[in-house]
Amino acid sequence: MSKNQERHNISCMVCGEDLVYGETASDQTCVFCGQVYSSPIACPEGHYVCDECHSEDSIRFLERLARVDKSTDPKQVVHTALMHPSFKFHGPEHHSLVPAAILIAMKNRNVPMVDGSPVTTETILEGIRRGSRIPGGFCGYAGTCGACVGAGVAVALYVGSTPTKGPERRVAHRATSDALHLSQDGLRRCCKRATYFGLTAAMRLLHDEYGIDLGEVPEANSCEYSSRNHDCEMADCPYFRDLGP
Repeated sequence: MSKNQERHNISCMVCGEDLVYGETASDQTCVFCGQVYSSPIACPEGHYVCDECHSEDSIRFLERLARVDKSTDPKQVVHTALMHPSFKFHGPEHHSLVPAAILIAMKNRNVPMVDGSPVTTETILEGIRRGSRIPGGFCGYAGTCGACVGAGVAVALYVGSTPTKGPERRVAHRATSDALHLSQDGLRRCCKRATYFGLTAAMRLLHDEYGIDLGEVPEANSCEYSSRNHDCEMADCPYFRDLGP
């Protein structure tokens, strides 16, 4: 293994080998759809799964939740999604999960958007679509975390932000910035921790700026997934809960 590659304890979804995270990208062919993509993430056995194929089933599941989930608590939406087998431990599906959870809870609480229009199923589906465009590995390769950007996606839809709306754009950027501030912990990436950061930032901003109560933010020491993460930072993570042997 070259010095610019790092073996990582998250398995290839094809063969189960640990993935290798390099510093430079190379062209790779997705084993499922056959499309060629440039990516620094590879399997030592030569397998490559593109982001779309990696998250396809989970995105479909989120789209179903957008239509049927009756939860009023974003944390419950996240819990339901993470129980589904289509959600891998790490992956770009988490980038869609944050806006989906926030918007589903708002819809079910009958919280209108800033312009007075209702949060609809189509609003939630748009949040899922926007999140799905954020590539996997973004936290390490682009200097920003996809799940944290998911907080900005949710708020952008709520306030009706566009590239030409200055005040709306500012508040959407603040949601992402607040989530990224929480992520300045110097720890290795964890999509579950990043999801909680995204929820926390969006929920706090909506409460403080617009008086929207979506319940309690994710609590410290509440993570149920530590045993599944070979790279868990354990007590250094604010959400780590020691479940014992």
